[in-house]
Amino acid sequence: MKNYKAFTVTFVLLSPLFAFPHGEDKAGPHGGFIRMPGAYHTEIVLDGKNKLKVYLLNMQWKTPSIVNSKLQISYVGKDTLSATCKTEKNFYLCTFSAAVDLTKEGSLKVASQREGQEGMEVTYPLPLKLEIPAASKKNHESHH
Repeated sequence: MKNYKAFTVTFVLLSPLFAFPHGEDKAGPHGGFIRMPGAYHTEIVLDGKNKLKVYLLNMQWKTPSIVNSKLQISYVGKDTLSATCKTEKNFYLCTFSAAVDLTKEGSLKVASQREGQEGMEVTYPLPLKLEIPAASKKNHESHH
């Protein structure tokens, strides 16, 4: 029973350190924003106010793939609007109507499948920004 209590206390105390275990606090390999919908990662890179690139990366944030893959992306703001996505060499190029401004408040809902692996829908809050854990902010601020 003592070991169980010690484990529980340790887990609770250390859990903030694991708040971003999949790199959502770091830029992706293409300078974008990362989420993990399943056994792979999605990376979004803005390419204008209403256009973006979406990379489907493996677990090591490498090898973008569109082979046997699918992507649906929606902007959720005042209205919900879907993007038109076309495949490029190794990413999807997605364009929304001119009414969408991805630099303003809202969110992106991304449903994807990478090389036959179905992922969960992930959300990217807008405007896009890196999610830096509070503990990292505090440690970083002490260096200035």
